[in-house]
Amino acid sequence: MDLRVIKRENESIIRNHGGEICDWLPSYDPDIPPRDSLAVARRALVLNATLQLVFNAPIPIIRRWISANRLDGDLVESEKLILARSNDALTEQERTDLYWQIEALWALVWTGGFINELPFNLPVGSNLASLFPKLQHNEDGSNFLLRFHLRPHLQLFRMLDLYYRLHWWTRSAHLRGQRTGEVIIDMVMERRKALAWVLCPEGDWDSVDLST
Repeated sequence: MDLRVIKRENESIIRNHGGEICDWLPSYDPDIPPRDSLAVARRALVLNATLQLVFNAPIPIIRRWISANRLDGDLVESEKLILARSNDALTEQERTDLYWQIEALWALVWTGGFINELPFNLPVGSNLASLFPKLQHNEDGSNFLLRFHLRPHLQLFRMLDLYYRLHWWTRSAHLRGQRTGEVIIDMVMERRKALAWVLCPEGDWDSVDLST
């Protein structure tokens, strides 16, 4: 894996979309292996389940589905706190955070090979819901787990590096009050979080390092 080539190619992509690059931005460590494919698939199922709260799914039903699919051990502290309360008790910030995790979920289905591309200037595809079990029909996650196959390390690393550099550009532009067109900082940040979680297995979902 040639980090210089990956850096140069991703910087070229960003420049071609009118973005800026930071020449001294360090690369991730390419020698750290990704998480286990099953762990990533289970995280995607948890995110999909908690995302349903944005669409007013009752918390007790989501909690029971998670337990029935033996995903309790995959919950992080923030998710446990949300699932321990009522829908009415959720704050606007919590609802906003839950809404934006759809971008992280889209990145995770890319890592599992469910979609072919992860373009940073396009929103989540309309087929996202069709990739997951229908919780309203109490479908379990077994089929999703069987179909999920983590992409090769090089593909994952290239995409993480791209979104890492995109995050630097969109954050820098945001701080200067500049527009970045269809490349939205919140979208980029959430997708980077998912990719970084897959490739930086130290720590849990609540503690992913998103520094730039």
